[in-house]
Parts: sequence; C-alpha cells; structure tokens
Amino acid sequence: MARLHLTPLLALGAFLQVTAMVLYAVNASEPRFSPVWGWVPGIALTGVTAVACWQTAGTPGLDRVAARLWRSISWCAALVALGNAGDARQSLIDPERVTQQQHDLPTTICYVLAVGIVVWALLRLPLGGNRSTTTRFMLDALTIGVTVSIFAWYFTVRAIDGGDAQRTTVPMLMLAVLGLIVALAMVKVAMTGMGGLEHGTLRWFAAAAIVGTVGGGLFPLVVQAPVGLSGSQMFVPATMLCVVLGADRQRRAAGVRPGPSRRRLFSVVPYAAVAATDGLLLWVSSDSGRVVLVVATAASLLTALVAVRQFGALRDNGRLLNRVDQQLTQLNRYQDELTHRATHDVLTGLANRYLFEESAQKLLAAGAPLCVALVDLDDFKAINDRLGHAVGDAFLVAIAERLRGSLREGDLAARLGGDEFGLLLPGLTSAEALALLSRLDETMSRPLPAGGHELLARASIGVAEAWPGATAAEVQRRADVAMYSAKDRGKGRFAVYDAALERTHEADQQLGADLRRALDAGEFTLVYQPIVALPDGRWTGLETLVRWPHPERGPIGPDTFIPIAERTGLIVPLGSWILRTALEQLAAWDTEFGEGSPRHLGVNVSARQLREPGFADEVRDALEDVGVRPDRLVVEVTETAVFDGGVALDTLVAISALGVRVALDDFGTGHSSLGLLRTVPADTLKVDKSFVADIGGRSEEAVIASAMIQITEGLHLWAVAEGVETAAQADLLHELGYRFAQGYHFSRPLPPAEVRSRLAESELARSSVVRN
Repeated sequence: MARLHLTPLLALGAFLQVTAMVLYAVNASEPRFSPVWGWVPGIALTGVTAVACWQTAGTPGLDRVAARLWRSISWCAALVALGNAGDARQSLIDPERVTQQQHDLPTTICYVLAVGIVVWALLRLPLGGNRSTTTRFMLDALTIGVTVSIFAWYFTVRAIDGGDAQRTTVPMLMLAVLGLIVALAMVKVAMTGMGGLEHGTLRWFAAAAIVGTVGGGLFPLVVQAPVGLSGSQMFVPATMLCVVLGADRQRRAAGVRPGPSRRRLFSVVPYAAVAATDGLLLWVSSDSGRVVLVVATAASLLTALVAVRQFGALRDNGRLLNRVDQQLTQLNRYQDELTHRATHDVLTGLANRYLFEESAQKLLAAGAPLCVALVDLDDFKAINDRLGHAVGDAFLVAIAERLRGSLREGDLAARLGGDEFGLLLPGLTSAEALALLSRLDETMSRPLPAGGHELLARASIGVAEAWPGATAAEVQRRADVAMYSAKDRGKGRFAVYDAALERTHEADQQLGADLRRALDAGEFTLVYQPIVALPDGRWTGLETLVRWPHPERGPIGPDTFIPIAERTGLIVPLGSWILRTALEQLAAWDTEFGEGSPRHLGVNVSARQLREPGFADEVRDALEDVGVRPDRLVVEVTETAVFDGGVALDTLVAISALGVRVALDDFGTGHSSLGLLRTVPADTLKVDKSFVADIGGRSEEAVIASAMIQITEGLHLWAVAEGVETAAQADLLHELGYRFAQGYHFSRPLPPAEVRSRLAESELARSSVVRN
C-alpha cells in the first residue's frame, strides 16, 4: 500500500474539522456569534464525504461489493448533511432543543435513514468464512450490544433519578445505536474475506464509529454545553473525516494485490466489553458501601486474572501456530520450487518440453489460433567444441534472454533440449508469425555476450499453423519438418510447413531408412575417376566416388542420397567407410603395381564430417592401419564446408598437419571468397565444370577460368579443371595454363576391377618400353 498523499479533498476535510473545533471552543467560552455558524463546517464536510465516497465507488478495479458499500455511505453522508442543516435551522428557532439533542421530525428522519443505510450496508458485507465465523460474529456483536445497553440503562436511570431524563433519553438512544455500529465495524475488522474492502479502510470505519459514539452519546453526558451548542458540531465533522480517510485508502488500494493477512489469535471485542463493564461495576459499587465495593473489586480482579491467563495460553498457541505457519510456508516454497523445476529448464529458466506441450494443448483445446515455431541454433556444436561447454551454456542463457525480450506478452518460449527452442505464438497466422520471427532474427543477429566472448547467433526456424482439431504433437511435428527444410536450404533461414514439405520429408525418411539398411548390408560401392596430366592424358591420380545400386529402385545417384545422408547424419559413418575402403584399395594397388599405382587418391569429405570431434585422428589412424603415406591422400572439401571457419577449419588444418593434401572442390560455385585461399591449407583448386562447359570463344567462363589459373600460379597451387568433355576444351585449357584435368573426355568413373585392368595395361606397356 502506498503512503498517504494529501489530496484536495483530504486537505479541505482537515481544514473544516479544525474550523469546527475552533468555532465550538470560541463560542463555548463566551457566545460571540450565532450558533448556526458552528454547523457550517459539519455540513460542508459531510458534503465532501459524500463526494469522496461516490468517487471511490467508481474507482477502476474496485470489487463490486465494495463499490456498493461506498455508494451507500455516500447516500448516508448526504442524509447526515441534511440532518445537520435541520439542526442548524433548529439552533435559530429553539437553541435549547439543540443543546438537549432534540430534533424536529424531518431532521430525525434524515438521521434515522442515514444510520439505517450504514448499518444495512455493513451487515451486507460478506464475512467470507464458514458457520463458525458467522457464530463468532454474532456473539461479538451481542457482547458489545449488551455492554452498550448496560451503559445506556445506567446513565438513563441516573439521569431520571437526577431529574434530567429529557436531556438523557436521546443521547442514550444515540449511544446504543452508534455502539451497535461500532460493534459491527470492529467485528468486521476482526474477520477475513470482506468482499474487496481493504483492512485499513475498515479500521477507519471503526474509528469513525468510535468518534461518533463518544461525541453523540458520552460527550453530552459528561460536558454541559452552552445553550445553542452541540457536541455534534465537532464530532460529526470528525466522524466524516475518518470516513474520507477510509475512502482515500480504499481508492489507493483498488486493483492492488493485497498482502498476506496476519493471523488473529483472538478478538479484542469481548475483552473490551468485559473491561468496560467491570469499570462500570466498580464505579457503581463505590456508592454502595465497602462490602459491595470489595466484592466488586474481587470479581473484577478475578476477571482480569482469567483474562491474563487466557492471553498467556493464546500467546503460546500463537507461537505454536507461527511455527506451523513457518513450516507450511517453507513447505509451500519447496513445493513451488519443485513445481517450477518440473516445468522449466534449469539452465535458461525457460519453459521445458513438458510445459511447452501442455500449454500448446490447452491453447488448441480452447480453439485459439496458434502458430508453433521450432528454433534450432546453427553451429552451436562448434561453440562447445572450440570454446568449451561453459561458454556454450552462457550462450544459451543469452539466447533465452533475447527470446524473452523479443516476444509478445502471452507468447511462450521453451528450451526443448540441447540447442533447440520452441515458441508458442497464439493469435497469429503463419504470415504474421514470420513477421514476428523476422524481427526476432534481427534482434538475435546482434552479438551476444557469453563467457567473455561476443558471439553471433543464427538459427534455422520452422513454423506450423494450427488447424481445427489439431493436436499439439502433430503441430509440433509439422514445425519440425519445416525446420529441417529450412536447415537444408542453408543457415539462418525460415520455412513454413506445407504439403510439399510433407511429401519431401516422408521421402527423406524412407530413403534415410534405406540408407541405414544399405550401410549395414554393404550395398554401397566405390568408383574412381582418373585425374590426368595435360596435354598427354597420363593418369596422375584418382577421385573416389560412391555409388548406390539399390536392390529394388535401381541405381540412386549421389545427388539424391548424399543430401539425405547429410540431413540424417548418416554421412558420418558412410564417409568413414568410404575413406577406409578407398585407402585399402590404394594399398592393394600399391602391393600389386608398386610405382605404377596412382600417386594420389582423392576422397570427398563433408562439412558434417569435419565438425565431428576426432575426425583428424580418424584420418591418421586409417592411414597408419592401411600403411599409406599421408601425402598420397587428397581430402576434397567444398568452399561452403569451411567458409565459416570454426571447427571445420580447425579440423582441416589438423589434417593438413598430418601431411595430407587438401583440395577445394567445385571452386567458384560456393561463397567464392578469395580469403579462403589465405585461411584454408589448400594445395589444389578444382575448378567447377560450369566454368569449363562454355569455355570456347570470348565467354565470361573463359575469362574466369583464365583468372583462376593466374591465381593458382601466383599462390603456387595446383589447378584441376573438372568436367572436361571434349578435346577442344582440353586443348583450350592447356593453352590457358592448366596442367591437370578430369572428365568424361578422359574417362568415366571406373569400378576397381577396371582401374586394375588399366593399371595392368600401363604396367605392361611400361615393361615393354623398358625391354625395348
């Protein structure tokens, strides 16, 4: 609850209260002006109260029950203002009646209606408890009612005995009625669950009732006011000021979540009533002789001792209850923590897979529009491998913070595992979701601080839009299909699910399963395409190529199954089989043909293989196991595989350090960054066949091919022209400066048996030359 701020209404109310007290004090000592002026501050302040209560009733966020109460009090204040106006008029006509608290009929009706409205409004407040709560309320109310009745009876009898009954009857009636209001207000304060009313507001109600009781009932009995004056001129404004303070507090508390309520060990109401009655008993006994006074004193003392004993027992119970409360609070805290851990990721604090799927199902069950996005970080494994898992974890935490800051209220971000995140985007179509994700991608493209490093984040994102009757699992599966489609197209891309993606995905899944089976069954074969020297066409080496003769579908080309092997990860075991099988074949040719065996053997290596931990060690072990010198192996990689550097480039450097030669395959078709030639430990550039096909004449391809040979000569690299299919192309390439080439003009890829046959023919021809 915010601290009290002085508002214009509060300032005006305080000013009117002070004015009322000053006017009464001045006129009480010596009449200086008409008593009617003493009623003006009260009339004005009751009007201010009516306005303040009506404003509070219209406060946004206020409970309906509380708003009803404040409207009732506003009407009550208005009636009190009319009653005060009637008393002011009476002070001009018959000042003596005003002093004796006697009102004319219209004024009495106003006061009775005002009291009736406020009592009825308080009674309508919900107790918010069970039958036991209602019973305690009734008992407390009866206790105060009996106590007030005793006081009223005593003072009335005393006044009658003193011959002043008329002066006492009305004050006693007001004392009884206002005492009932005090009982209601105080008992309500002791209860909980009061229909939206703030606890501090009810305390102001109790204060207003006490002030009204003292001023309306006790003050006329204790103080003999001058003719024309009434204690109501001071106490009505004071009562109304308490109500204005309560209205202000309620207005400030509207819409604010209430704090935890304190446990009340007991109600002070019955003890206060007993104490007051004991006091009255002692007062009455003082005029009844010593014996009665002694007995009354003993009874009061015993009552006090019993009350003290009860207070002690209640205090001990309270301590026990406090310990129980503390244990329950701690238990609830542990339970909340366990619940949070069960539904949230420990590292990032985002929702976990369970909460993600549960939330998606709830949204779908409610029929709400929904888009699901799956986000897979590109090259996250490289961060772990190069910088360590601590930096990788810090990077994931930074990604989570960016997600939280970029999504809308109501969206849900979750970490589904590893470097994969899920997003629930309710209320969006797929097109709208892409717009939001584009903004997210722009935010994510800024460097992320992680473990002392500034890292860039790129992700492949798949989006699927829900449809009537969809399940969370199916929508998520479709988003997963779209995500892998985005990853296939390159890094940092989006894809939206459609039927075409589904067909492609199903075909990939089927072919992937066949790939796994074929690898286990040994269905793959290797062929070798010669690399020749220009212009004579002499073999200088071979490039290893893989083929798949499917037993049912026939031959399946590498352009079909290699991308699927990349996506499914099967390229890693397939590549290992190719490497070792090719080296074993080279070793067999070395054993049979000696110096006549091919000098170099090229093996294609994918980006996925280069990112595998320990791949350089695998190459070294294969060379040692087979017995082939490292300089005879050529690892062929594409520009794309090493363009981004990272683990792939580190692995390639390690392979080169073994003595293995490195060739950049299909050069010119990828990113074509000349900076690669400075960072990649390449020995050979293999110029793509697209620059060879139209090399004749004054074509752009001829210019590019010429520029490439100049680059390789300047950097002391070998250049191999790929895809040579005619003698004219071979001649022109030789004229441009190329000394090595491969293509169908020289030879198609050959199976091992045919390679052996060609090697045997060359060996026979060489022997014949030697003999001659």
